[in-house]
Amino acid sequence: MPVWVPGVMCRTGMGWQEKRGTDAALARMIRVVYRENRNRSVGRAQPDSARRRRRGIMETGRNAPCHCGSGKKYKQCCLKTLKPDRDSEWQRLGEAYGRLDERLRRFAERTLGRAGMEASYDEFLLWPDEAPDVEFLERQGPLFCSWSVFNWRYESEDVDGPLRLPPGVTPAEFYLERQKGCLSETEKALITAISHAPFSFHEVIRCEPGRGFLLKDVLTGEEIDVLERSASKDAREGDILFGRVATLGEVSMLYGCGAYAFPPEYKPSIIDLRKWMRRGRRKITREMLGECEADIRKAYLDLSQSLFRLPTLCNTDGEPLIMQTLHYEVDSPDRAFSGLAGLCATESEAELRALAERDAQGAVTRVEIPWTRKGRDKSGLDTTVLGFLNIEGKTLRVTVNSAARAGRIRKEIESRLGAGARFKTAVIQSGEVMMKEARDRASRPAPPRKDEDLMRNPEVRAKLAEMMAAHWEGWVDEKIPALGGKTPRQAVKTADGRESVEALLGSAERRARRDRRLGEETLRAVEGVRRRLNLPTR
Repeated sequence: MPVWVPGVMCRTGMGWQEKRGTDAALARMIRVVYRENRNRSVGRAQPDSARRRRRGIMETGRNAPCHCGSGKKYKQCCLKTLKPDRDSEWQRLGEAYGRLDERLRRFAERTLGRAGMEASYDEFLLWPDEAPDVEFLERQGPLFCSWSVFNWRYESEDVDGPLRLPPGVTPAEFYLERQKGCLSETEKALITAISHAPFSFHEVIRCEPGRGFLLKDVLTGEEIDVLERSASKDAREGDILFGRVATLGEVSMLYGCGAYAFPPEYKPSIIDLRKWMRRGRRKITREMLGECEADIRKAYLDLSQSLFRLPTLCNTDGEPLIMQTLHYEVDSPDRAFSGLAGLCATESEAELRALAERDAQGAVTRVEIPWTRKGRDKSGLDTTVLGFLNIEGKTLRVTVNSAARAGRIRKEIESRLGAGARFKTAVIQSGEVMMKEARDRASRPAPPRKDEDLMRNPEVRAKLAEMMAAHWEGWVDEKIPALGGKTPRQAVKTADGRESVEALLGSAERRARRDRRLGEETLRAVEGVRRRLNLPTR
């Protein structure tokens, strides 16, 4: 995939062009996307297995006498009533789509040309104000290829220069019209079925790895049994897939599916889209999905950006996590200790002094003072640690995890020590840098974990379980952004809110099952939330 460097591309008219004359870069990129994804079709079968299967079904030749003894040819008699099983039909449709897919992509390349590719990609991304990052574009490649072939229509004024593709017609429709005489009935039916299948969000209700899954359209509520051998190997119940489901006869298959699944916590956003689309209607129909295709695609692109965006890390007060280390010079370490010891709400000055290093006269020379606050917070702790103050000689070092706390502690030091402390420097580390360092550490061999031994202590586990239960007990009445600022207790009063709360709890249970240390305690706490909100238990 060629690299699309942010800042090199600029918005011009209906397409993206480079500032320095290489205006064919986007066209080359899109052509590469097409070629790289030709062999990624859903349901493509291996020729050898297909030939073996055909031999099993067609033991009697089409023109041979029918085995029923009617005297007619097999094709004029029992062949007409033969209904192949779903797996055989899936194999046949997969082969047909595999053949069609490559031909359709080549046809779209020829008929769209560079101008058409630029215009279609620009419209697929909904004309972004800034060039998306390279990784985002690479992830959208397979879906764009399907959308541009089966969905993209244009008007003459939307494209710079004439195209071989007539206005108002998709490449797939134009191909069907031009090649109708050369296509089998199955290939014609496939093009028609895929063209009429709208994109939507599908929740995995039940999964049979290697065979398929039962999907529920989150927008329409329709359930459909889909045969899909490849994607079903990695899918899990609760995953949300974006794509279209086309049905031919007894077989439903995924075509043009996104390259990744959304976890359950993204469902409330899709439910918000559903509420907007419904707007007083009793239900959403497949026709409405087609009418709102651009809105549904926008929701998908926004969720895709969010899925791979670094999370906003916050402390227990909900403040953005920004580690700050403040450096001061103090006149006297002992006087600084006496002035600042009151910031610790859990230990007295005498207790802290007993732990400090002192000189021969008993004056403090080195000590750590925890900056603490009493009172239960959202995490269920009775005491919140706001930061640490370290005095070493005439140096005072203060560590906090937010800009707001840094501002508060500076006022406290100024008030308590006055001219006896002089601010020198502040070292700031953002949450993004912390996440990057955490990923770098995770990529290196992990040293033996001391906390694993600690977790075997029954008293420690009991205390952590108590904290976990307190957190989830408070969560019921906490305002949740994903619920539109409502508390879970308020949200479950409506059907949509109830479904959103269930999705959030399902996501928490999924994470808990992967947690070897506190997973069982978390599952028990979430189960308690379900009972309190009268939700089905699992």
